[in-house]
Amino acid sequence: MPKFLHGVERSPPVRAVLITARAVGVHLDVRSVDIIDKMENKSEGYLKMNPAHTVPTLDDDGFYLWESRAIMAYLVSRYAKDDQLYPKDVKQRATVDTILHFDNGSLWSSITRYFLPQFFKKQCPVAEDAEAIKDKLTTLERILSDSPYLAGNHLTIADISVVTSVLFLNIFDFSIDSYPNVKTLIAKVKSDLPFYDEVDKKGREELIDFINQRKK
Repeated sequence: MPKFLHGVERSPPVRAVLITARAVGVHLDVRSVDIIDKMENKSEGYLKMNPAHTVPTLDDDGFYLWESRAIMAYLVSRYAKDDQLYPKDVKQRATVDTILHFDNGSLWSSITRYFLPQFFKKQCPVAEDAEAIKDKLTTLERILSDSPYLAGNHLTIADISVVTSVLFLNIFDFSIDSYPNVKTLIAKVKSDLPFYDEVDKKGREELIDFINQRKK
């Protein structure tokens, strides 16, 4: 049965799901959702799938799942040939979950808090919000000083999720040069997943075009 991912590829969380799907050999048919002008994510049909009206939303033969990191964990748990990307060992999985929650609740939320008001409301950057991002990057730097990956000695969905979040910063010229361990992690993830840039490219280019249009 076909599997549908509802969302917009310019969204980093959507792309993190697509990269994970590619890693486990699952094809997702992307169904574009206009969340800005038509607000299709607030339609009755969409809300039945996802009452939180966020993107992405997975439709796996009538099973609906939202929140990108939950979708990533589900795809690995159900379709991967092994559990390397999302270990079944309780302690290892808890470590991965810790990073996923950190990404969603701390890193990505601090990134959106800093950039979205500039982008949608044309507000000036807030220095305190920029410092919050740097604090989260410093946390990642500390973790990576003791481990080659964020949740152990090999690649997991925690790395995919975090790297996709961090790479959003490059689009806005927010430097990560002071975080060499983070930069090394990005290189490792792209080396481990040679298709990363291929899957990421379309949505990344769409995001850049979208940003440039909004600046006019």
